[in-house]
Amino acid sequence: MTTQSKDLALFWQASLLVVLAAFVVMMPDLAFATDTRMGNVLCSVARWFTGNTGKGLATIAITIIGVGALLGKVSWGMAMIVGIGVAIVFGAAQIVNTMGAGGSSTQNCSTAAT
Repeated sequence: MTTQSKDLALFWQASLLVVLAAFVVMMPDLAFATDTRMGNVLCSVARWFTGNTGKGLATIAITIIGVGALLGKVSWGMAMIVGIGVAIVFGAAQIVNTMGAGGSSTQNCSTAAT
């Protein structure tokens, strides 16, 4: 790679960084996701994962992985990974609230209008 093409690649990377930084600075309302259309869509998706659909899929996944682990077709490590993944998905809202990300907002996904 020539020096000129390395400089050009570095220029494009720096330009992309500046554009992304400007986008983040100009969109502060994304921090309050429930006040926007996109925020409402994201809250709906979160409700799908943690609602009846998500619980049903998690139950099926844990059942299949558990049976596979008991029959020796799936490693116990994989079964534990699936269990931990399900726990993280259903505990994600509490994890976010514990970290303080949703503390100052007056509206969150659980109380947002559908």
